[in-house]
Amino acid sequence: MLGAIRRQAAQVAAYARARGGLAALLVGAVSAVALLALQSYRLIDRELTEAALSRRASLSYLMAAVLTEKFDRLADIGVSLATRVRFRELVVEGKWREASRLLRSIPGDFPFIDRITLHDLHGTLMADIPEAPEARGRNFADRDWYRGVPRAWKPYVSEVYRRAAVPRMNVFVAATPIRSDKVEALGILVLQVRSDAFFDWTRGIEAGAGGLVYVVDQKGMLASHPKFPPQGDLVDFSMVPVVQRVLAGAAGVDTEFNPLENQDRVVAYAPIAKHGWGVVLEQPAAAAFATRDDQLRRILIAYALILTFLASVVLLVALIAIQRRQVRTNRLAKAELEQRVAERTAQLEASNRELESFTYSVSHDLRAPLRAINGFAEMVQEGYGEKLDDEGRRKLRVIRESSQKMGQLIDDLLVFSRLGRRAISAVETDMAALARQVFEELRLATTGNPARLTIKPMPSARCDPALIRQVWINVLANAIKFSAVREEPLIEAGGYADGAQDVYYVKDNGVGFDMRYHEKLFGVFERLHGASEFPGTGVGLAIVKRVVERHGGRVWAEGRVDAGATFYFTLPRTGSTDMGAGS
Repeated sequence: MLGAIRRQAAQVAAYARARGGLAALLVGAVSAVALLALQSYRLIDRELTEAALSRRASLSYLMAAVLTEKFDRLADIGVSLATRVRFRELVVEGKWREASRLLRSIPGDFPFIDRITLHDLHGTLMADIPEAPEARGRNFADRDWYRGVPRAWKPYVSEVYRRAAVPRMNVFVAATPIRSDKVEALGILVLQVRSDAFFDWTRGIEAGAGGLVYVVDQKGMLASHPKFPPQGDLVDFSMVPVVQRVLAGAAGVDTEFNPLENQDRVVAYAPIAKHGWGVVLEQPAAAAFATRDDQLRRILIAYALILTFLASVVLLVALIAIQRRQVRTNRLAKAELEQRVAERTAQLEASNRELESFTYSVSHDLRAPLRAINGFAEMVQEGYGEKLDDEGRRKLRVIRESSQKMGQLIDDLLVFSRLGRRAISAVETDMAALARQVFEELRLATTGNPARLTIKPMPSARCDPALIRQVWINVLANAIKFSAVREEPLIEAGGYADGAQDVYYVKDNGVGFDMRYHEKLFGVFERLHGASEFPGTGVGLAIVKRVVERHGGRVWAEGRVDAGATFYFTLPRTGSTDMGAGS
């Protein structure tokens, strides 16, 4: 009897120890799962927050890059005007008004340029377009641009200010020094730009629900802000903390409390460092993180369901673990748990793929309004073109061309951000066939007196055919354009081996050029002939130079005024002896 009692007591004790050990094991497992879920939740929270902030930071960086390019282009326009040969000669002779007349077409060519003024070295206004007699002879040495140019005698983009000429309006300027052939300072060329016209496109930027984008100058004055009239009184934002940071050269994204709006706001900012301006994006934090909060809410619900399930399993296992008949049920529960974990893992992987799509979202959000602008402009042009005057149709063309250029810029920046530097895809290329194909395409698109092309033998090349095709397009188009003035335009293309490189050339019997200005041929926006004589943007030969140099070659040109010109470019030799057929 006593032995039976002892055996029963031992069984009870063993049962208690087994049950307690199992319970402890299950509690430990649940705690581990809960800790893992907490860590996973924090990680997802951090990644979603960083993605939301990164998207807004990317938008501010993109806007800063676009504005930098626009400011640089404005400065390049000033440099190209100030370095015109005849313009400088007239300034040297003191014929300021005659010099200004050479620039009278510029406001029409660049609608955002409202006014052009010429000043002597003391800041006195000597001539202007359009003419404002009440301002001529006035000294503007107190202007920011007058103090900015002499610091390094380089182009300078000024702060925003209220101009003196009527009608009074908010403007900024791109001031460029005028120099003689001996690099002596002669005066200052000022391109005056209406701030509302220049920054109008920023008001269409989609910054998210309740979001806005604004631009400040070097002193923190608003140049563009959707909540302030573009031609109202100048507004000083220099005391706003985020403006102080961006003007100090900082870039980033923060979440901070806005006492005026009485809410937390996400602020992304990027400096236009080269010119001292800044771009700021603001959005209510609740709107900026709405997607994140919704996803986290769903994750919390899923985790709560999982933990509830685990608690049920613990209770169930604690009650029936010792009973052999429930072993199968226990295994099925574990299998079900593993299935739920696998499903949750798949959901998390899908969430990560969703995060990777944010880069595309940045591009889409910017391109959508541009497509709308271009599409509506096209509809207006097709549906109402006959009802508009010439100026209205011209402005529609400008809108479409500008939106298309902006869209191309966005596409290029997106490709760059994804791929980095794209390697040249070099293949063996028949240069003679490529030149002939390009010429035929150009000839079909050219009106007027057709040119005749003679293709001499030329070596094949190992190159990127798409890029080198652009080289042939630019040099042959130049030859066609500048030889069209002849009764019989003649163009010759050929090539030859020269040591470790192959030399290719295009020769024409056109108007030629003065070799003294040879170095200016391949610069951006550099032109040796007026736009009224020969159309063009002044970037074609700069593209040729960049493409050839990326292939390891070089470019140069020879010519005489009214005696034709020859353009050369080289490519490293491939070792091939194949020569394209002549014609």
